[in-house]
Amino acid sequence: MKRLLIISMSLFLMAGFVSSMNAADFPDKNIKVIVHSSAGGGSDVWARKVSALMEPNLDVKMIVSNKPGGKGGVGANFVWNAKHDGYTILGASESSMTYGVNGAIDKTAKYWNFFISAGSPGVICVLNDSPYKTFGDLVKAARTNPDTVKVSNAGIGKLWHLKSEMFRKYGNVPIKHSPYKGSAPAIVALLSKEVDAVSCSAGEAGSYIESGKMRPLVMTENQPFNFPGFGETPPITESLPELNKYLPMSQFLTLMVPKDTDPAIINRLGQAFEAAMASDDMAGFIKMQNATMINLWGEEANKMAVDMEKKFSWFAYDLGIAKVNPADLGIEKP
Repeated sequence: MKRLLIISMSLFLMAGFVSSMNAADFPDKNIKVIVHSSAGGGSDVWARKVSALMEPNLDVKMIVSNKPGGKGGVGANFVWNAKHDGYTILGASESSMTYGVNGAIDKTAKYWNFFISAGSPGVICVLNDSPYKTFGDLVKAARTNPDTVKVSNAGIGKLWHLKSEMFRKYGNVPIKHSPYKGSAPAIVALLSKEVDAVSCSAGEAGSYIESGKMRPLVMTENQPFNFPGFGETPPITESLPELNKYLPMSQFLTLMVPKDTDPAIINRLGQAFEAAMASDDMAGFIKMQNATMINLWGEEANKMAVDMEKKFSWFAYDLGIAKVNPADLGIEKP
């Protein structure tokens, strides 16, 4: 019995030693980055950019692939079910803050480590030749003929859907919600005239606005925004001041790894993330994406995510969108 105990302890210590050795060598092979939504949207574009800028510091390739579906749960579950060794990373956004209440995956923010890069404000856009010249025109049409003005977004329960539901329910603007598997297909739906407007980020809409294909009607924020080549777009609270109490609700783009990943590996990824965010290339990209830098990882980023999860989850629950009561997931009210 004593010998068995000694052998067990030796194996335990040896496993810890091997784990430490593996962490010290990290990374010694390419890293997979799984994006939880379709190609071309904010989560995808940012995951690819940040990953590319982390590669020189890590001296390996970060290979990005998309696994959309299940409200982000397909990609999130793939990463969670892989080894928690830093070689499989999730490329996500603030939409991961509603994984739990959307029933996508029961691993809420407290189970993850976050590397938060930046975020763009929300906007409602129409085609340049749309009959809706102002947000007031869209509001009037929606109130005159409820559920006929179609507004696309990145998917049920995600931020741009929550913002559409916010002004639909609390601002009495009865639009028809049209969900897609990411902002890129939601924007394509507008360009192909399947819908009348799109709810997305300023970064996702920016190039279409600059080219004259799309026109911003209103920011789904409490502050105006100046689009390069277009000018200032007013905040939604200017038309619907009752929404002031719900805003701001911020976007953030992030990489995520399971919380129980070796701390040495987290630190190594953090060093590469810091180098990526400090690069001149990133500064130019942030400007091009109409974004604001956040640049957080470690405890600050994790706290931000947990706080955002509280706000988003309970807001989704109050709107009647959430499938799961946040309280049942241990998510406290903000």
